[in-house]
Amino acid sequence: MAFSYGFFNAKNLDRVYTAEDFTGYLSSMICNGVLDTYGNNFSVTAGEKLSVLIGTGKAWLNGHYFINDTVYTLDLRKYADESLSRYVTIGISCDVSDSVRACKLEVKSGTAATAPTIPVFENTDTKTYLTLASVRLNGGVTKITDANIKDYRADEKKCGYVKCILGKCRVSEMLVAMTVLTDRVQEMTGKLDTLQSTVDMLQLKVDDLTGDVIAVGSLGKEIYYVLYSNGNLLVRGTGEMYDYDLDTNLSPLRGNSDIQAVVIDEGIVSVGDYVFENCKNMKNITLPPSLTSIGQAAFMQGDNYIGEVCGLTNIAIPSKVTSISGSAFWGTAIESLVILDSVTEIGKYAFRDCTALKKVTINGTVIGEFMFVSCTKLSNFTIGSKLKKIGSNVFNYCSALKLITYDGTLAQWQTIEKGNNWDGKSAMDIAKSGLTKIQCTDGYLEYADGTWNEVKE
Repeated sequence: MAFSYGFFNAKNLDRVYTAEDFTGYLSSMICNGVLDTYGNNFSVTAGEKLSVLIGTGKAWLNGHYFINDTVYTLDLRKYADESLSRYVTIGISCDVSDSVRACKLEVKSGTAATAPTIPVFENTDTKTYLTLASVRLNGGVTKITDANIKDYRADEKKCGYVKCILGKCRVSEMLVAMTVLTDRVQEMTGKLDTLQSTVDMLQLKVDDLTGDVIAVGSLGKEIYYVLYSNGNLLVRGTGEMYDYDLDTNLSPLRGNSDIQAVVIDEGIVSVGDYVFENCKNMKNITLPPSLTSIGQAAFMQGDNYIGEVCGLTNIAIPSKVTSISGSAFWGTAIESLVILDSVTEIGKYAFRDCTALKKVTINGTVIGEFMFVSCTKLSNFTIGSKLKKIGSNVFNYCSALKLITYDGTLAQWQTIEKGNNWDGKSAMDIAKSGLTKIQCTDGYLEYADGTWNEVKE
C-alpha cells in the first residue's frame, strides 16, 4: 500500500492501532536518552558497602519509556573479586523481541584482571541500550566510593539527554556541534595570534634597522627589551620574565609614558608581576603563542589614574595561557575580552575598574573573585558550558549588566560552584549589579524577590 494515516477515533473498532504504531510515532519525535527534567536523571552514586544508588528518572528508547520513581539500591557484591579488579557497566535496555517486550535495568560484568577493561553494551536489531555508568570494583575492597564511578549520561554515543520533546530537532547534537565549532574558532584564533605576532615582529625588525633606540634593558635572565623613539617596545628572549613589586624591586618600565605599543617575542612564557604597571600610553600589546601566564598587576593602571580610561585598549590572550593573576588588567581601557578554555586560574580583581569594557566571553573553567567589579559599561556577557566555578562578588557595581547568556542547560548551570554574592545581588544598594536573567539553552533563570527561579522553555 502506498499511503497510510492515523490516529483517529474508532467506530465499531474500525480504527485500531497497535503499540508498535504508537511507539513508531513517538520515536519520530523523541530522541533516545535520559529526560533531564525528571527526578535525578538516573544518577549513579555510591551506596552502602558494595552497592550503588540509582536515582529517579525517566528515559526514552525508540519510543518506549522506562521510569524509576524511587531511589533504587543495586547490590554489586557478587561481582567483586578477592584479589583482582573488575569493571561493571550499568545501563537501561529496551528489548522489543516477542518473548520479552520490556525495558529494564541491566548490569554487564567485565573480566577480573590486574588491568581490567570496561565492558560495553552492544545494540542489536531487537535490543537497545542506554549506558548510565561504569563502576570499578577494586580487588578485595569492601566499599565503593564515588571516585570509582564514571558517569556516561552526557555521552551522546552511549546515552545522552533528551533535550526537547521534539527530539528529532537533535538539540543534543547541535550542542555538541556548537562545542566543536567553538574549539575550531579557538584554534583559528590561535593561528591568527601567531600571524599577528609575526607581522608585529617584522615591523619591529624594520624599527631595528631604521628606528632610534631610546632605552634598553633586561626583564629576565634571558630576556631584554628595546624601546624605540616611535613608542614601539620590543621584548626579546626566552623563558620567564622577572617579577617586580611596588616597594624595593620596581620594574624598569613602570610608569613609562613613552611606550605606546609592545611586541613580546615567541619563546617567552610569562609576563612578570607589575612589569607594565602605570604605562598609561601603552595602548596595544602582542603576546606570543608561547605565553602561559600573566602576572600580578602586570598591566594595572595605578592609583594616579583612577577615574581615567588609559592603558591597553584591546587584548588577545593566547591559547596556551592557563593563569591570569590578580589585578592583571585593573583599570585598563579594554573594550572587549575573550577568555579561552585553556585558562583555569584567575586571581582577585583581574579586570576591576575596566570602565570601557562592554563585551565579555568566558570559555574557561573559572571566573575569579571580584573579577569585574565596577565595570560600569559591561552589558554583553557570555559563558561557555565548560565553566566550573564563579568566584565571590564578581559583578558588584556592574549596573549595565542585565543578562548573562550561558551555553549550557539549566541543569548544567546548577552544577557550577558559585561564591558568596557572585551575582552582585547581595551587595549594598549602591553596589548591586543590574543582573536579572540568565539565559540557558533549555530555559532561563529569573531573579525575583531575592532568589533565582528556573523557567523551562
